[in-house]
Amino acid sequence: MQQIVAGEDYELLVRRGAEWGRQLAEANLRMAQIRRVFGEVKRLQMRWEPQRLRMLRPRLSYVAARAGRGGVLLRDILSSAIDTVFQVQGDGQQKRFRVMADLFEAILAHYTEVERRQGRREE
Repeated sequence: MQQIVAGEDYELLVRRGAEWGRQLAEANLRMAQIRRVFGEVKRLQMRWEPQRLRMLRPRLSYVAARAGRGGVLLRDILSSAIDTVFQVQGDGQQKRFRVMADLFEAILAHYTEVERRQGRREE
């Protein structure tokens, strides 16, 4: 995560996003569970509030408790990314958050691709 978020390694971001998206789909994580978290990330992209990003961790814990293996995987991935965002201060946090949001978007895109191929995608 350090290399992806702090190092802004978009090649690795795309590769890992595909891998994690597939793993989430295979773990039967539901689209609604991902969307709730993704919605908050999108709101933070529009209006950066570091304390709201910190509050994403409890939401991820809730998803992990409710969604089983897929929820735990999502929590672990995004919690690690959040930790990396907060390793720096000031403007560096917002810059790292943008990379984290891009990673989440890549994960969601690949998750959706797998779900559609399997005919399970929720609308």
